[in-house]
Amino acid sequence: AVGGDVLVVPSTVDGLDISLYNDYTKTTPVQTGDNAYPWSYVAEPYVATTMEAQNADSEAWYKWTVEGHTQGYGQSIDVAFTSVGWNNVLLTEKKNGKVTSSVAIKVMVKYVRREIRSMTDLDRERFFQAISIMSVVPTETGQGIWGSKYKSKDYFNRVHLYYGGTADCDHWHQGAGFVTSHVALTLEFEQGIQSIYPSLSMPYWDFTMESTFYGANDWRDSSVFAESWFGTASPDNDLHTVTTGRFAFTTAMTDARDFSAIVNSYGVLRAPWNNDPTPFMTRHDHVYGYMNNMKPSGCKEYYIALRKSTWMSMSKQLNSAAHGHIHETVGGSWNHYYAERLNHQGSPAVLSFAHEIQALSKNLWRTGFVTCPETCSMDTAWSDCQCQCDADAIAGMKSYDVLNAAGVLDSADYFDSEDHVISKFKDENGTIYYELPNYTAEESMVIYDDLLTMLCSPGHIGDMFQATSSNDITFWVLHGTLDRLWHFKRLGNMQNYDETWDPYHTCYGHNPSNFQPFKNIFDSNDNYYTNAELYENLRPDKPVLQYMYDSFDWPHCELLGYDMSNEW
Repeated sequence: AVGGDVLVVPSTVDGLDISLYNDYTKTTPVQTGDNAYPWSYVAEPYVATTMEAQNADSEAWYKWTVEGHTQGYGQSIDVAFTSVGWNNVLLTEKKNGKVTSSVAIKVMVKYVRREIRSMTDLDRERFFQAISIMSVVPTETGQGIWGSKYKSKDYFNRVHLYYGGTADCDHWHQGAGFVTSHVALTLEFEQGIQSIYPSLSMPYWDFTMESTFYGANDWRDSSVFAESWFGTASPDNDLHTVTTGRFAFTTAMTDARDFSAIVNSYGVLRAPWNNDPTPFMTRHDHVYGYMNNMKPSGCKEYYIALRKSTWMSMSKQLNSAAHGHIHETVGGSWNHYYAERLNHQGSPAVLSFAHEIQALSKNLWRTGFVTCPETCSMDTAWSDCQCQCDADAIAGMKSYDVLNAAGVLDSADYFDSEDHVISKFKDENGTIYYELPNYTAEESMVIYDDLLTMLCSPGHIGDMFQATSSNDITFWVLHGTLDRLWHFKRLGNMQNYDETWDPYHTCYGHNPSNFQPFKNIFDSNDNYYTNAELYENLRPDKPVLQYMYDSFDWPHCELLGYDMSNEW
């Protein structure tokens, strides 16, 4: 047995043993053993579990005891475990009135997260129903019905907005705190679902399958975007909202100023730089006027993540390449002048910069160069309530000084009038090229001016692509996919892996000692956890962690030639 799960060695030569399975694991057992979860006996809570005697004597009598309580008699019985963690099981064999053998095992009881396409129809339907309930039942009301673990969708939207939508910096993204915060947020959301349906676990969406089997132009045709699942990924209407199916007209909270300290100018619970008044969840397959030419992250990015040798580089990969594209490709953007000013010509350089506008414009907002109206009534036209460059803030400054102060010149890839890419705006000493290499001073100024102009408005941004991305169902099935990869990495060969968490990040939320807004998800101590504490409690081999993943197989990646192992 792996992990010392057997407490008493059977006295029979054949070795009386116990097998456990449910409707899922009877055909597809959870992966345990070397470089996987270290438990021989696994069960799921609140799920009918069959316990069966192995090497049983047909003439013997068997008694089953769980945690000291008799559960039944016979060579097999069905039980439902209700306690996550270790559960003691004793099987006693009697023959001719005498105990002839017994075996005692420790069963690890955990929720098992599965790919959403491998769930039973009933479990998937319950999952969607739970999210629908959380979308309409406020936290206080729900806690009166389902208990303290229940929290509404708007509660989670506000938390994500508070930590990703403040002006000082992004406390949850662009640093290692992204991983611990989003994995913990998903766990808290899962516990909210379980307050409604105790047997459910959070499914994950392995979007590397869409990346493998679809192209950039047709991956939105995947079955996960059926009306009865996530809903269309590219709504064909001016509001850019899903209008049919399960998630039709999913609301974005309006008149939210009394609920949240952060709202947009219309009072909608959205990122303050996203002045979209639409009162529903939004999506678009275009980005700043162009059909989005990207598709979800794929096997290459996951393979690279598994080969990272430090936590700092692994967390960066999970936050960027392995995690990226989904938010943008589902959310999209519109109501911006970028494509129009370029006469809709779509060279590679133009398309590449379209993917950068939202992040770079947000930098200008965070540094005060882009501002938004304080308030706009809901009947104000969007064109009269736009975020734009603040004339007072940039008065007397050259475009390159504004761009440099906002950090744009350190990361932008722009282009000239002939679509030549310009990616270097400073010399090796970090000094701005006031006259760009191979350009005159006048040409350089035009380039800097054009670059600033394109970033002076963030436009309207789909929910998944901004700080209330949690308003889209795809958010909640996304981060488990990354967490599954992280589990696999941590269950593998850790001798070549440096887990040091550098404490030098300038934005609170990304250093190991920084607190995150979570408590009572592993215990009942009513204390907020630091990143370091979350990092430890989220170890996949810890009994305190309530969940595990069904498998660590990526056969489609192996077919592409990637060695998806964790043994290197």
